[in-house]
Amino acid sequence: SIILPEHITLKVIESEATIKGQTASSSFKPAILEKNIKTNVPPFIEVGDSIIINTSDATYAEKAK
Repeated sequence: SIILPEHITLKVIESEATIKGQTASSSFKPAILEKNIKTNVPPFIEVGDSIIINTSDATYAEKAK
């Protein structure tokens, strides 16, 4: 069997533009990451940013530092 890490860092390769007036706490936008992984990210995440995702469900965890 394979044991995956809890979190991995991937780069955003495609994302929709942010709509002015959206707040980071209440809305998410779709994004495509490396390895063609699709997830939702907060509006402040832009193409080229690296983010950390949960491997169990491919959800956004935080922006990579």
